[in-house]
Amino acid sequence: MRTLYLDCFSGIAGDMFVGALIDLGAPFETIRAGLERLGPMGPGGFEVGVREVERGAIRATKFDVRVAGHVADSPEHVDHQHGHHHADHADPLRAAHGPQAGAADLPARGLREVRALIEPADLPDTVKTRALAAFSLLAEAEGRIHGRPADQVHFHEVGAVDAICDIVGVALALDALDVQDVRVGPLRVGSGFVQCAHGKLPVPAPATLECLTGFDVRMDAGRGELITPTGACLLAALATPIISATGGALGEFRVERVGYGAGTRNPEGVPNVLRAVLGETPESDAEPLMELRTNVDHLPPNVLAAGLESVRAAGALEVFTTPCTMKKGRSGHLITVLVPASRRADAETALFRETGTLGIRAFPVTRSVLSRAFETVATPWGAVHVKLGRHRGRVTSREPELEDCRRLAGEHGVAVADVVAAARRADG
Repeated sequence: MRTLYLDCFSGIAGDMFVGALIDLGAPFETIRAGLERLGPMGPGGFEVGVREVERGAIRATKFDVRVAGHVADSPEHVDHQHGHHHADHADPLRAAHGPQAGAADLPARGLREVRALIEPADLPDTVKTRALAAFSLLAEAEGRIHGRPADQVHFHEVGAVDAICDIVGVALALDALDVQDVRVGPLRVGSGFVQCAHGKLPVPAPATLECLTGFDVRMDAGRGELITPTGACLLAALATPIISATGGALGEFRVERVGYGAGTRNPEGVPNVLRAVLGETPESDAEPLMELRTNVDHLPPNVLAAGLESVRAAGALEVFTTPCTMKKGRSGHLITVLVPASRRADAETALFRETGTLGIRAFPVTRSVLSRAFETVATPWGAVHVKLGRHRGRVTSREPELEDCRRLAGEHGVAVADVVAAARRADG
């Protein structure tokens, strides 16, 4: 299985992640072309670039986003009183021109606005899914901190043009490299304080730490902010911490090549780079999960259904109910949740909140899954996206996207089942 291992000895930011993937061989032109499909994101437009730099004694690739002609992540913010650096990308025009220049011209973006940029874009479904997962996880983290629903959160630094380019750029690069699995070891998060849109905050920033629930983090005194909110939400959406997956070891791994992505700063001491290692791990049919179970008999069906949606949003892979008979002959439901070990706490919190249950049973389980890919097939009525499932290299599942089939059936006055059947028979 095509696996990417991230060695975050100097933390991770969005531009470092993109740079490391380009250094591994992801075509820069593919990334640039994909980002241009997002459409306009603000006054003055944006450009992306790539250059070779040195950080300490290591040659690395630096990914730059220019907004209105200025590099969005340079110069950085520095807390001069305490000497702490803010490594994340703040408002790009403010960083380039100072506090007053152009800040009011940038749109305030929340999850809804980010979706409106990404969902209509002519990009592979896997790219959209990965990018939107990162933004959704950050919105949930910000919502927990500020006490509001995720769809009411407004992104600040991470809603800026450069951070959108970083997150979508990572998704494009992973797709170009055909990465199927991302693993990450211990995370150096830094220390100190950082100045951002909410004022001065401790390092790691609250949203960053929320995203890193379940990861192995190490505090490093005197190093400033090493993991940015952009880097944290990408890890939360895309990576499995090896401490949870295999007891702290990556296991069998054949190294193919190594890439280095540069951060903006070039401090003395530890090189400010992200090391990304691309290789192969043995195909495994089983992944480690936690199975959570609880019984309820007091919730109306519509309330139960809405609550289980919140459990799914908290990171659950599967949520389902089974009718059961409880004490005194009352009809109830057994709720079963499958969730990665790293998201167990989030799923349990959602279960307790939404169901009012007094206890949850937890069991370690494994789940056999197929590797998945997407292709587009032609039918007599138009193109349909098809999800492919592969078991040990063989396609064993072909499932057309139902929304495509419904749309074409409605446009041409045919049965949805006919479009589905044609898509299953068609070759990609």
